[in-house]
Amino acid sequence: MEENKEIGWKSAGIVDNKKKRAASEHIVSIALSDLAKYFDLPITKGSRNLKVRLTVLKKKCRELGIPRWPHRKIKSLDGLIQDLQTYEEAKRQQQENEVAAMVVAKRRRMLESEKENIERKPFMELDTETKRFRRDVFKRKHRARALRNHGLSMSNNQLI
Repeated sequence: MEENKEIGWKSAGIVDNKKKRAASEHIVSIALSDLAKYFDLPITKGSRNLKVRLTVLKKKCRELGIPRWPHRKIKSLDGLIQDLQTYEEAKRQQQENEVAAMVVAKRRRMLESEKENIERKPFMELDTETKRFRRDVFKRKHRARALRNHGLSMSNNQLI
């Protein structure tokens, strides 16, 4: 009759919530390489993924010579690597700015020499590169002015 009661409870949807122990063969088979896959996770998530209890994982770590779960160290190193990449990108940006500054200086020298040539020979045509540069500057100024005027007209409409 006792067996029938247990079966009755289980058939009614009530299940025993006790977790089963991991098989000892499973625990023995866990190697350092298996643990290393989960070093980037907190130890509780690592134990869940390995399907062992937290204390079992800690004991296994001590057996393998790991005194502490390295999650925080790895997280710290990832942060440092990310900071270094950001620094390298900023450095690259600075170098690009230096290159841009060199291009601007070169263009200024080119324009100054062209100005001297025009002063000597006023009938001379401008270089195509100079014409292109002049057109680009004009377009950039025109767009900036249009955006500024558009912004002013929008703010005036809001005041009314």
